[in-house]
Amino acid sequence: MHRSVPLWFLLFLVLSGLLVLMAFGALVAYASSGGNRLSALTSPALAIANIPLNAARAVTAPTEPITHENREDLPAGFWRNPQSTLVDDGYALISGYDAKRKRYLVDLTRLSDGKVMHEYAPDIAAINRRSHIGPSINLDANHPPARYRITHPLLMPDGGIVFHNSTPQVRIDACGRVLWTYDGIFDHSNELDADGNIWTPDQPLTSRLAHVGPAFREDLITKFSPDGRLLKAESIAAILERNHLARLWRSIPYTNDPTHLNDIQPVLQSGPYWQKGDLFISLRHLSLLMLYRPSTGRILWWQQGPWSMQHDVDILDDHRISVFDNGVQSGPDGPNPRATNGDHVVNHNRLYVYDFATGKAESPYEAAFAAQDIRTVTQGLATMMGNGDLFVEETNYGRLLRMAPDGTVRWRYITGGPGGKRFELGWSRYLDPKADAAGIAAAVNARCG
Repeated sequence: MHRSVPLWFLLFLVLSGLLVLMAFGALVAYASSGGNRLSALTSPALAIANIPLNAARAVTAPTEPITHENREDLPAGFWRNPQSTLVDDGYALISGYDAKRKRYLVDLTRLSDGKVMHEYAPDIAAINRRSHIGPSINLDANHPPARYRITHPLLMPDGGIVFHNSTPQVRIDACGRVLWTYDGIFDHSNELDADGNIWTPDQPLTSRLAHVGPAFREDLITKFSPDGRLLKAESIAAILERNHLARLWRSIPYTNDPTHLNDIQPVLQSGPYWQKGDLFISLRHLSLLMLYRPSTGRILWWQQGPWSMQHDVDILDDHRISVFDNGVQSGPDGPNPRATNGDHVVNHNRLYVYDFATGKAESPYEAAFAAQDIRTVTQGLATMMGNGDLFVEETNYGRLLRMAPDGTVRWRYITGGPGGKRFELGWSRYLDPKADAAGIAAAVNARCG
């Protein structure tokens, strides 16, 4: 350790190190700019470059999922409006953050009085350990138990749930026992089709598309059997290409996330404008909805706007759909507390109802959304009820409510704390007491040791 080193050898080491650093930087820069011809070299280079980023995320990540703007100081939990004569006989699966236990839970909540009938608290650390997804997705650093947001839990007939968090897809039983997991980057919606299969968005670890970078997000529509078998996986880019619509994302300035698939809504019954087995698909970053027929590979209908960066498509009847419109415009980053990465809501969110019979979109709850100042920048969902009421999740601001068409609140749920502090919700779901009776009963009656 103390022996002298020739000057020439020292200079050789310094120059060699500089050359290695230059080559490493060139590989990272080439990959980041969209180059994909040297994937055997760029993939390891990016993995190494991401080591300090993942470490920084783990160290600097907030201990609580606090939203970027405080809102009205309301008590956390469930509140039923005593002035409302309506008693909601439904239930909800509410994915919310528990500040005392410092983790997300899913509560099966009775909406007539807000009583939690069953709680899901899966062992996230054990679930993460089952994954073999690879070093590029660090589940322990990016999705540890304290920050794992159980997203869009789907109630199954046995009382268990299916969920994810930009992580592997998971199914647990009513007592939290893991029935299966499937590796991938599954996120956003979980929905059942008429055959009981599960449709959800996914992303491959590495895209096979030409002229995209290694960080490119290639959205997939995937279908699972209830027992966890992957039945179908199809690329959104391939669907658009096959239907001569690749220009919708290929003809705009390059971005690693041009489509951003966030909802797959299966058609359960045939009608004059669609058939059982068709899919309504929402692509946020294109402000685009489309009706897709997997059996033929054809897009039957598509439209951009009047919605903007929308989420959550629902089928209302045999000729109408509803769309949760975030009403978002993009802008530069800045100090605006109402903006996320420069994106901001114009006035408030809204719910559009599109009628295929007339080709028109209307916003029947405009006044209600304005009255309640509902304006989640990202995510969000709304479900129309049989009596005209609306079940709405303002995801970014931790508020779930049922409101009348004029904006009167029937009941409200807040996840947050004093001073207007709010935590993000995880895509809650309204449960019909008849249609979902089997799953509700199985969960409520489960006896877990």
